[in-house]
Amino acid sequence: MHSKQLLLKAKSQLMLRHPYFGMLASRLKDESSETISAYASNGKRFLYNPDFISRRTLDEIMFILTNCVMHHVLSHQQRQLGRRGSLWQLSTDYAINSILHKNGLAIPQGANYNKEFEDMFAEEIYELLKNEYFAGIDEAFDEQKSSDEKPQDEKAFSNMENIEDDLDPKTESEWDYASAVSKELTLRKSVMPSGLERLAKKVIASDIDWKFELYNAINRHMRNNYAFMPPNKKHLYRGFCLPSLTSDTLSLCVAVDTSGSINDALLGAFMEEFKTIMQNFPAVKIELIIADAKVHAHYTFQGGERMDFALKGGGGTDYRPVFDYIDANLPMSTMLLYFTDGDGWFPKYPPSYEVLWALSRKAKVPFGRPLIILS
Repeated sequence: MHSKQLLLKAKSQLMLRHPYFGMLASRLKDESSETISAYASNGKRFLYNPDFISRRTLDEIMFILTNCVMHHVLSHQQRQLGRRGSLWQLSTDYAINSILHKNGLAIPQGANYNKEFEDMFAEEIYELLKNEYFAGIDEAFDEQKSSDEKPQDEKAFSNMENIEDDLDPKTESEWDYASAVSKELTLRKSVMPSGLERLAKKVIASDIDWKFELYNAINRHMRNNYAFMPPNKKHLYRGFCLPSLTSDTLSLCVAVDTSGSINDALLGAFMEEFKTIMQNFPAVKIELIIADAKVHAHYTFQGGERMDFALKGGGGTDYRPVFDYIDANLPMSTMLLYFTDGDGWFPKYPPSYEVLWALSRKAKVPFGRPLIILS
């Protein structure tokens, strides 16, 4: 299977089996590169050697992606603070891989994992390793010697390469939301990965990244309406073992406001977010509705399919036609995501399905959950 397909398959499986980690992995932009031997990441880009990835199992790729994003989520680069680089990298790997193992991810042969370091911060592990390393008590802590003795492919699991680009403050702040998500999940008694409770930051709910709220809602509907037996046959030829509907009740509707108050830049931002949803949820059928004061078009897409549609509009904003259209044509809908600025006529009564308003600015909505996606 092609390396790009393997990465997509791994991210899809993470979304289904480990939604928290899958949502984080979806943030990375995959870039094929022959200049590196295995893989590297700087918080935005995930560079990979296609030959290396093509030789990996699905579990190994899931591990690679999750290990990469957790280094950024836990701010390990910023927490180094003058500590010896190679020993700090080893310590952070031990901390992360203990979390991954605790949550059921397979740890590849050659990766840095030691059961003795479970439930420990990277700083705590560093002090233990430093004392042993400089005392020369145990050669097992000499990470350079240990790494050199491993087969070439196994070395990659314990020595992620670096991208020369600096991690700018904006990127750092974007990754901070993951800790906030962890804390929020604890309060909601939801699906927070085990082992992150101690690492979560104290934040208010409004700091939670809107994508997590959206993805959590979609995953909730997926868990309620999907099962792996029987599998979804449509994607089996691509190597995707995706779930199939247990009933015909799941329908994710996405409405895009194309009224005159939505300029080209904002409309482009809406569509980019829509494409991201399509990429991250290949098992979900999406009903795309284009509307302003009336419904102009309705398209049906399955994740992974080519998107071909026209954006029509430019008039006023009236949300009622979209809700009327769904009632008449998509009566089994369970959720509507509406991209808009929040300035328009709303229905008098809320619908029976869940509504998420993806807003370009702060606005009052009479029902549903408002998510500010742009500032």
